[in-house]
Amino acid sequence: MVLTLIVLPMITAALVLAFSSVRMLYLLCTALLAIGSFLSVSIFTSAEHLSFYLPYTLNTMIVIADIVLLLYFLYQGSKYKSPKIMILAAVQLLLYGWAESAAPSGGSAEVIVDDLSGFMFLIINIVGGIIVLYSVRYMEDEPATPFKKRLFVGSLLLFLSVMNTLVCANSLLLFFFLFELTTLASYQLIAFRDDEVSRTNALKALWMNQIGGVVILAGILVGVSGFGTVMLDTLIQQSGGVLLLGVAFLSMAALVKGASIPFDSWLLGAMVAPTPVSAMLHSATMVKIAPYLMLKLAPLLGMTLLGGLLSVTGALVFVAASYLALSRSLLKEILGYSTVALLGLMMSLAAIGTQESMTLAMVLMGFHALSKALLFLAAGVLEKQYHMKNIEEMKGLVRRAPKTVAFIVFGFVSLTLPPFGLFMGKLFAITSVASLLRERPLLLIVLLSMIIGSTLLVLLYFKVSSALLSNTSDVVGAEEERIPPGFSIPLIFLTLLILGSGAGFIIIQRDVLLALFILPLLFVFALPSMVRSMERYDRTGPYQCGEKEPFDAALVYYEPSPPVKQVIYGSFTLVFVAVAVVGAFS
Repeated sequence: MVLTLIVLPMITAALVLAFSSVRMLYLLCTALLAIGSFLSVSIFTSAEHLSFYLPYTLNTMIVIADIVLLLYFLYQGSKYKSPKIMILAAVQLLLYGWAESAAPSGGSAEVIVDDLSGFMFLIINIVGGIIVLYSVRYMEDEPATPFKKRLFVGSLLLFLSVMNTLVCANSLLLFFFLFELTTLASYQLIAFRDDEVSRTNALKALWMNQIGGVVILAGILVGVSGFGTVMLDTLIQQSGGVLLLGVAFLSMAALVKGASIPFDSWLLGAMVAPTPVSAMLHSATMVKIAPYLMLKLAPLLGMTLLGGLLSVTGALVFVAASYLALSRSLLKEILGYSTVALLGLMMSLAAIGTQESMTLAMVLMGFHALSKALLFLAAGVLEKQYHMKNIEEMKGLVRRAPKTVAFIVFGFVSLTLPPFGLFMGKLFAITSVASLLRERPLLLIVLLSMIIGSTLLVLLYFKVSSALLSNTSDVVGAEEERIPPGFSIPLIFLTLLILGSGAGFIIIQRDVLLALFILPLLFVFALPSMVRSMERYDRTGPYQCGEKEPFDAALVYYEPSPPVKQVIYGSFTLVFVAVAVVGAFS
């Protein structure tokens, strides 16, 4: 079944390129979604751990492919005159050659499927499969050749195949290769439209993620020199020596891949790509590598100073990114910053290292994938159907597009209110962290950050919702909004999954009192009237000669001054370096 999850998206991608019929594309992607979902659920529920040894020939092919990939990065840096990409590619080639020559042969299996792998299969194949299905309809309106449109869908399918392999890679050399393949995929997909902005942002994503590749190789070399292994399961069983230095390097790769500040600009730059790319990067692939890797390393972090630093760092990213999101007006950028924030929270919980905190990090990962996929796909509908990207243009949109607005508001509700998993996960996380304060006082920073960051995100989502639900007089209402089935069916699937998983999460807790958390949903039904009532209150500026200015929550911004932004980014850069320093001296 695991091999099928890896190979099936490749075969589907080849068929997508071969057939020009749109109906056939829908059929292929629907079949992939159905089979991938069934296999993922089967693997997850079986709870069986599997191990696979790769044959020598395949390992040799991977080495050759890795070298070719790094040479391609070097070529791209030369072609587009990017010294950063060229230098990082050259460093990677040197470190990779060193690591391959020093790596011992034999040891444990290169591929191991454990409980975390099974959980990741659910996210990748169910959420990712829905996004691929959505992309078929999205590309119909894209100004590109028919082959390029099919190539786009095929690239998303290959992305799923790479991710399915990555989450069960036990060999760090194999993990590095797959890590770089995700970097390649994101680079090509961000540059899809091939204009100047897309290319610039794709190059930024490339060199920033190359930093992650460099520190992975540094971690591999520490493992080889200190413990004679490149296998993650063997490394986790070690202690003492330079172990935490290797863990620190791998954790730094997670921070880069998760777009933690100061690396957030690569993920925000990815917003210029077609919306299915944004949805895929944020929910099912790419950035989910960050909390996944931190969860794999969690047994080694626990009570260590390094684990405390990483936990505090993730919590502070949660606050800072939530604050920075309030300064944005483009819907996809707002969603992007909220992803950076929540990834920081997931990594913070994983780094705490207790079984409860790790479980809660996984809960947040799963529910975030569903909600963020729904929001991005709905944003894509606004982009294609109404040509809207800025929330200032969306005031009163509920009168023109009530169905799409309903999906977006529901997405925000699922991120913010009970009984949905993100709220419940954060609630239980606050309780869990508070119970550890006596023995780990440093977690007070994490606890306060969780409360402040959650408050800022509620303010952010209310800001966007207030624009969508406002009663603007110059917006002409539509008789009936018609969302094409290629858009509406994926949105309905995700909505049902969110409702079902939220109900399931409450039932699993076996606590009748938790059902009372459904009551805040009544707030959602009152939200439109609350927003409209605020519009009755006018403001008068000091130089407006008494002329009234209507209140508009959507236009309230919280832009940090340039010095404040410099302090934020400078501080997180120092913290990033401090991770390696703490790992070296722990």
